[in-house]
Amino acid sequence: MDGLSISPNGGGRRRVVVVGAGVGGLAVAARVAAATNAQVLILEKNAEAGGRCGSFERTTTQGTYRHERGPSLLLLPEIYRDLFRDCNEPCPFEIKPCIPAYQVVFDDGDCIDLGFSKQRQGAANDSVTAPAEETSRAKMDTLEHDGAAKWDEYMAACAAFLDCGLSNFIEERFDLGSFPAFLYQALRKGAKAWPLKPHSDVLDATFQSTKMRALASFQDLYVGLEPYRNNRQWFGGILQSTAPAVFGLLAAIELHPTNAKCGVFAPVGGFAAVTAGIEKLATDLGVDIQCNATVAKITQDGVYYRGKNDATGSVAQFEPADLVIVNADLPYATQTILLDDIDDRSDSTSSDRFDWDDKYIFSSGVIAFHWSVDKELTDLNTHNVFLSAGSLADAKASWKTLRDTQNTTDSLSDAPFNFYVHSASKTDPTSAPKVIQWQQLKSTVSSQLFGTIEALLVIRSSH
Repeated sequence: MDGLSISPNGGGRRRVVVVGAGVGGLAVAARVAAATNAQVLILEKNAEAGGRCGSFERTTTQGTYRHERGPSLLLLPEIYRDLFRDCNEPCPFEIKPCIPAYQVVFDDGDCIDLGFSKQRQGAANDSVTAPAEETSRAKMDTLEHDGAAKWDEYMAACAAFLDCGLSNFIEERFDLGSFPAFLYQALRKGAKAWPLKPHSDVLDATFQSTKMRALASFQDLYVGLEPYRNNRQWFGGILQSTAPAVFGLLAAIELHPTNAKCGVFAPVGGFAAVTAGIEKLATDLGVDIQCNATVAKITQDGVYYRGKNDATGSVAQFEPADLVIVNADLPYATQTILLDDIDDRSDSTSSDRFDWDDKYIFSSGVIAFHWSVDKELTDLNTHNVFLSAGSLADAKASWKTLRDTQNTTDSLSDAPFNFYVHSASKTDPTSAPKVIQWQQLKSTVSSQLFGTIEALLVIRSSH
């Protein structure tokens, strides 16, 4: 927030309104409050803060299980720690590394562990994880000749894309020192890893095995893009549904062994702990959070919103502001609350009006299954990916739903598909009940940690 300047309307303390109490809205509100003496108000249309980041609980006869309603893994933990550090507060939730980051299971039953961050292990755990990493690298060599060495080459390129892309394009913080490694990796060997090629072009130039290609590209699934070139579209589809090779930085974020930024993490207490921690930070700094308040229109002088009142129902109100920060989804915000031609009449701010800008190409959605299980989940890691890679044809077919958005005839049994499974209790025992079992004859006590499973299947539908 260095250099933040807010000019007050009519004197007095400056007023800032943040639209949306997701973690982004909570974080920016906390930063503004910490850096200025402004009055900060968050307007949130839902009944609670947190947006898609949070957890919910289900209680059975066995006890209480916690499930994640949005993200199930945490990346770039220093971003969260920096927020609290910048606001002169300690981070209130524990962030644990997941090592290995993933178990990958192929459709023929073959499996491999990935992601052994040396930055996160520490000497105490190295004796445990080092043999597992050696097993993983040996497995790569069975998938193809010099598979582990080729993996290292690919990770080096992805890490260079990450170091340059994160600072210069995502954080918008110019970092001249990151460009030499980026250009070297992008141009070496005849631009073999050129970042604007379709992802599959770089994968094909690096690996021969369909399974190795799948290991290097499954993160494309998370952003709703496929890795394969689409010759029916301009530039191989990178302007539509095909991931450009630069998206390999997603693999580096999760799997690079030595880059200090990288690794997969779990917040103890689930993402509800993350949301609660950031919400408390904001309120401790004086931020006012008003839920059940739907913004209808933003003007130069403030915002119109509807607040729910038990006595009178939905009531249109105006909140003056010197600065409005919109944290709502961009396609919704541009079409619903930011349009210049929204009517100024009172009825335009007192009735439900939700719209989306259809000129955007939206990424995929997911079908999520949440299971509370009364048995130990010994065969699952915290994060598990199941991939179809028996053949190149099967691998391509498993991504068909992202390319052919008009085809609604296929069922899950008609074609190969990929999915992700989260078993939180592997890293965070608080997510599931622990049942104590007494064995009286042997005078011993044992405990069985039950589990939660969240399975996500990526889908895409036509508008």
